Amino acid sequence: ALFGLALAPESLPDDVAAAAAAMVRAGRLREALSLLYRGALSVLVHRDHVPLAEGDTEGDCVRAARKTLPANAGDYFARLVQTWTAAAYAGRLPDAGGAEALCREWAPHFAARAAEGATA
Repeated sequence: ALFGLALAPESLPDDVAAAAAAMVRAGRLREALSLLYRGALSVLVHRDHVPLAEGDTEGDCVRAARKTLPANAGDYFARLVQTWTAAAYAGRLPDAGGAEALCREWAPHFAARAAEGATA
C-alpha cells in the first residue's frame, strides 16, 4: 500500500485500462482516475522496482518514475498524476473525453511493462 492505496497486483483488475474506461462510461471519473493511478503505481513498484515510500508525495513519485520510465511514459504518468491530484484534492474532474484519453493511453505505457515484468 502507498498513500492508503492497495498496490498489490492481485488487488487490481486484469485489464486496468478497460475497467477504468467502463467507470468513465458509467460517470465514475474519480474512481477511474484512482484505478489508473493505482495501476501505474503498482507497475512502478512491483515490475519496475521504483523505490517509493509511504511518505513520498505524488511529486516524489513522478520524479522517481521519470528516472526509470521512457520519456513518453514519464510524461503520461506526470499528466495522470496531475489529473488525479486535481480530482482528489480540488474536486476538479476532467471531462469524460479527457478521462477516456487517459484510459486509452495507459496500456501502452503500463500494461506492456507489467507483462514484461511478469515474465522476467
